[in-house]
Amino acid sequence: MDRDPIRGAPVDGDTRRDPERSESVTRDVGRKYGCELAVVTVARSGRPDVDRLAATVSTPAPRPVRVVLTVVADATTVVDDPGVGVEVLRLAEDIGRPAAINRAVAGLDAEVGWVLIADPAVRWDADVLDGLLAAAARYPRAGLIGPRLRDAAGSVLPSAGALPSTTQALRGRIPVGAGAGPTGWLATSCVLLRRAAWDSVDGFDPRYLDTAGPVDMADVDLADRLLRAGWLVVHAPGVEVAAGARNGDGVLATPVDGLRRYVSARSGAPARLLLALATRSGAVTGRNAAVRNTATRKTES
Repeated sequence: MDRDPIRGAPVDGDTRRDPERSESVTRDVGRKYGCELAVVTVARSGRPDVDRLAATVSTPAPRPVRVVLTVVADATTVVDDPGVGVEVLRLAEDIGRPAAINRAVAGLDAEVGWVLIADPAVRWDADVLDGLLAAAARYPRAGLIGPRLRDAAGSVLPSAGALPSTTQALRGRIPVGAGAGPTGWLATSCVLLRRAAWDSVDGFDPRYLDTAGPVDMADVDLADRLLRAGWLVVHAPGVEVAAGARNGDGVLATPVDGLRRYVSARSGAPARLLLALATRSGAVTGRNAAVRNTATRKTES
């Protein structure tokens, strides 16, 4: 039986819903994790700010923090001092951000029970860690906890929202906006994950590739599977970070590809037929599937 890394209370094996069956099945996570925290970031183009990542480690935090910088394909990085506090994982080919994060998390020691996923452009400090861990303590079944994201100008970026219905997903309309507490999905530009929960759903679905757009369907898919497995997805808007919108560097797929995969994995034959017809008729296109958030926006509190 696992123990909650914050409270030390026992955590039973999670309940995971098999998408091919209607009943729930219990799955034993099988590993016990400690209370250490790691930061995982993926650089897929350009040169990440290694010095800033190193400063993250030295920032006062409630527990030891490790940083794993995953360098993919054409991205370049220089670590002059081996003791800088940044572990570098190099991947020879660009397998996409979701799969690269999976690789990084899988390589962490068992002492690491919490992982903060943060894009290279994210600016955060120890207060962010404190706030997200405090939110996790308030929700013992929280598997994913995310802050409110803002761009450089201070505008709120799509940070969280309800899960889309099949009709909404078919139309490329993903609900955006959530108050504090449990929600449907979180943007993983900066998000804290409980490793036991991550393992229970095998992390990101690596078949989702990077897409340009305000909402990544890999994030929505991950949250949906965590919820089906009995975990909570928690929005903590009292914690804010400057995230910067994803600019589409290294895009490997169009937004419609992620929407197709999401709908196909969760729908019966009628919905899949509608998806095929909509795609063929042009009702779902790369333009329309760029997730028109303003149509379904909910005010965040």
